[in-house]
Amino acid sequence: MRLRLLARADLEAVRQLRNQHREFFFDTREITTDQQQAWFEDLGQKPIAFYVIEQDGRVVGTISVTDGSDGREIGNLVLDPAYRGQGLMREAVDQLTAAAASYFADVKRGNRPSLNVFRSAGFGDESAEEATIRLRKRVR
Repeated sequence: MRLRLLARADLEAVRQLRNQHREFFFDTREITTDQQQAWFEDLGQKPIAFYVIEQDGRVVGTISVTDGSDGREIGNLVLDPAYRGQGLMREAVDQLTAAAASYFADVKRGNRPSLNVFRSAGFGDESAEEATIRLRKRVR
């Protein structure tokens, strides 16, 4: 598994993955090619590091880290179903949460794959709302 920053050449693969699994995102609308391009152009102006997960020489997933006043948010988890069950997402979360910091994730209640990954990576449930569970991990 290779984790690296998103590049322009990855945009279509990332768009396809996100659209195929949009029910797990808070914004479930389908993303167009133009919207993806505009998002990428604005990415450098935001406190976010957006990564792709590579396996077998291809982009198979995404994950991000956003710095904020409440800690470092881990989000945008998506993984090609053909690569699930291999520990790739868990490895990506572990890599991105190794440094001393307070990390959190807001996950839709019905998103079992993400909840399972975060919990297995040492995140604990911090709070719950009707549609969202916030998980947190503190690394010292």
